[in-house]
Amino acid sequence: MTNTEKQYYKLIKNFAKIINSNLNVTEVLKMMAKNFTKTLDVKACTIFLLDRDWNVLKVRASYGLSDAYLNKGIVDAEKSIAETLSGKSVMIYDVTKDSRVQYPKEAKKEGIASILSVPITVTGKTIGVLRIYTSKPREFSEVDSEFISDLTDIGAAAIDNAQYFESFRDVCKLINKNLNLKEVLDSITKNVARSLITKGCAIFLLSKVENRLTLGSSYGLSDAYISKGPVEADKSIAECLEGKSVLISDATTDPRAQYRAEAEKEGIASILSIPISAKDQIIGVFRIYTAKPHIFTENEREFILSISEIGGIAIANARMYDRLKDEHESLINDAHQWFEFGRTTYIES
Repeated sequence: MTNTEKQYYKLIKNFAKIINSNLNVTEVLKMMAKNFTKTLDVKACTIFLLDRDWNVLKVRASYGLSDAYLNKGIVDAEKSIAETLSGKSVMIYDVTKDSRVQYPKEAKKEGIASILSVPITVTGKTIGVLRIYTSKPREFSEVDSEFISDLTDIGAAAIDNAQYFESFRDVCKLINKNLNLKEVLDSITKNVARSLITKGCAIFLLSKVENRLTLGSSYGLSDAYISKGPVEADKSIAECLEGKSVLISDATTDPRAQYRAEAEKEGIASILSIPISAKDQIIGVFRIYTAKPHIFTENEREFILSISEIGGIAIANARMYDRLKDEHESLINDAHQWFEFGRTTYIES
């Protein structure tokens, strides 16, 4: 077995341990960065995750680089080896002469000669970038690049699972300490949309009196689309209110989608609708919107279903709290009225 083969074998073994041992995103990423650096005998490794709100790459873990270099400035997704985010591995042989490097002076000062930039991809979506740094000019072979890329994909699955776990935990924490329904629903839609890296997310609450779905919260959708018109319960993916999860692959042509023209204008391709229930009653609908046709993986569906279930509990608890609060206030008002009546009667007598 050659030295390179030994390195690769060691990396695979270490990655298997990482994937099976931890659900903390930060720890998973730190272990990945350290293992790449040590096993490949390179200067450093950094893992960036993409912040789509600001279109920047944020450092989530690093090994072998100084704080000064890590804090050099914002890493713009469009200026820093941008091809990586389109799913391509990119080799920078000389950081001082390649225009794709955003901070060449800082890289030279740090003692960086070459960079291998590899996309971190989950179900066809690039969620971040892994970068290998060398202190001497190095041309990574195609075999090296492919192996690192394949191993990064395995690591991406661990990141994905850990992010789902943390997102679910964050929602549960908020529900446990907050009875403000709007804040809870806003947190759910934001967490789900960001975790799935999807176009948008919305929660509709069922009004049985009007037979309509009223918007409880949304994330990632325009005001124009949100205010497009009333969402009729019997016209808008009605099977969902029978307790079925429904995937509409093409929201612009499927007759089950109520506002097809508006969906096309908004740039919506697919819609996944999940029923929200509490005590065996359908109380709303959870919808995920994608910009491209998308088949949801088993992991994605399980995550959405889990959030939907906890969301149903949150809605039921918040409604019960509001009802008890209203009853309490009503009792206080009645007591005040009786007190005033008794006081007035006493004075008049």
